[in-house]
Amino acid sequence: MRHGSKPTIRDVAETAGVSLTTVSYVLSGRSGGTTRISRPTQDRVHAAVREVGYVANRAARGMRRGRTDLVAVAIGDLEHPWDRALATAAARLLPPHGYQPVILLGEGWRQFMLSGGADGVILGPRGEDGGDVETLAELVQRGVAQLVISNTLQPEGFDVLAPGKDSPEALAERAVAVLLGRLNGEAPAT
Repeated sequence: MRHGSKPTIRDVAETAGVSLTTVSYVLSGRSGGTTRISRPTQDRVHAAVREVGYVANRAARGMRRGRTDLVAVAIGDLEHPWDRALATAAARLLPPHGYQPVILLGEGWRQFMLSGGADGVILGPRGEDGGDVETLAELVQRGVAQLVISNTLQPEGFDVLAPGKDSPEALAERAVAVLLGRLNGEAPAT
């Protein structure tokens, strides 16, 4: 490994004394096709990962798989109880389902989502404007899972939850559950 560079799977393979293919199979959790990878070999690969300090590049993995395993949570202000509850619920509920939340404050969520930054987005409560509606429509066209918390928007290829009488915590948990359903293939509201 070059000094000052990030460890690669090539470094892991050299340290473990195995092929790049074997490292790839072990790190992805695949069995190795028709060739089974022995437990001692798997242990050597995992030990080499720790030794060289290898960390998988999530962006590269996402490009190969066509998924980011990220969910954007677009909120306006962490001091607002609804926004804080949404960020907290996302941080607690998404990881067990294989998704990491990305909390986006302010208006940067549009660019993030339009650039393919996440597999889905929860748009927290706020005053809707034309930019929100246009961005939501574009994301619908791209097949991005979306949930919007709003008293005024109607579902148009994305889900909408109205705050109503729910507590911020109850609404946040419902929002995350609905978005997880969409990410798992349930059809969005029309």
